[in-house]
Amino acid sequence: MQRGEIISVTIDDVAFGGDGVARVDDFVYFVPFAVAGDEVEIEITEIKKHYGKGRIVRMLKPSSYRIAPRCSYYGRCGGCALQHIEYPYQLDLKRRQIEEALRRIGGLYSPPVHPVISSPHSYGWRGKVEFHLSRGSRETRRLGLMAAKSNQVVEVTGCLIADESINLKLNALKTGIKNGSVVAPRERQVIWADEPGEPPTAVFVGGGKPPDILRVVAGKQITVPGRGFFQANIFLVERLVEQVVEMASLSGSETVIDLYGGVGLFSLFLGGQAGCLFCVEGDEEAVRCARINLKRAGLAGAKCHQGDAAAILNREFVEPGLKADVVILDPPRDGCSKGVLEALSSLHPWRIVYVSCNPSTQARDVRHLANSGYCLKIVQPFDMFPQTSHIEAVALLTRGGG
Repeated sequence: MQRGEIISVTIDDVAFGGDGVARVDDFVYFVPFAVAGDEVEIEITEIKKHYGKGRIVRMLKPSSYRIAPRCSYYGRCGGCALQHIEYPYQLDLKRRQIEEALRRIGGLYSPPVHPVISSPHSYGWRGKVEFHLSRGSRETRRLGLMAAKSNQVVEVTGCLIADESINLKLNALKTGIKNGSVVAPRERQVIWADEPGEPPTAVFVGGGKPPDILRVVAGKQITVPGRGFFQANIFLVERLVEQVVEMASLSGSETVIDLYGGVGLFSLFLGGQAGCLFCVEGDEEAVRCARINLKRAGLAGAKCHQGDAAAILNREFVEPGLKADVVILDPPRDGCSKGVLEALSSLHPWRIVYVSCNPSTQARDVRHLANSGYCLKIVQPFDMFPQTSHIEAVALLTRGGG
């Protein structure tokens, strides 16, 4: 096969990342915006040693899982990859992708993956969006989202997976840029959804540090840096917290470490049930907010450490010979560092609750922990990112299988 050649294929699966998978004479092709059951003609766009890539040029027979995308920008904007797939099948795909990662990378024959907890709303769920502003004159600058696999800005009037309050602010900002009332706007504009029952969240367009944002989860107020991280799905964050608390299974006497703890989201709900609580986070602004949040909640005895997670674990726990009963892990997409995993092996917590947005790195880390004597008991996926290829999963590991 050569680049530019047109071939007919049948899609038999969807890979992690959202591309359809077709096999021709034991050679694999990845095809964006395809779904299992599609019979299509594709143009080969790339040939590698072990796989190729293609794009759909003609639909011969659509899959029974295929639906019409709702967004007019779909296929140009890089935010969504699964709008052409019916929602129940999206959930099934994501569960199977987690299972496959745990089998292939984690070395588990039969991983205990539960059915995915769906988002109550598969659109309008996003509580924060980063929009991009192209360069140029005031009249020609475009405000929108990044194109798929490109640095080009796709101008949009709204995003269907964003809360509607975000879209209203987006269009007000676009008008301000066009008429000159918004001066020197940043090339990246973070817009937060309004919080029900709270004053509207303003759009910060100037330089310097933006003001903090207030979020509310299960009645608890949470201060977040204006450009900081917070769980994206406004409908599922409370249920995610409940899952972490349930898996932590605290009795009131445990020493708990909330590692990669961010602004203290999980700490806020674990602190009242723990004997001692430590929140560890690398980002200085997130730690500042975590201290505000814990103090507001009456958890002034909780300790927040800012810095490298592995270094803090070794300095504060491993070297003094202290122990932890429960550790919460919520690392970035790269997963836990080798130093963190080695420190956990020395700490021997009874329970580890691992929150991840990347099945591959979570599976890799689960394998390392299994080699250190831990047993994977439950994996509960959450569809925190409907219409996209991203997956969230909460895993419970116990020492010695207990």
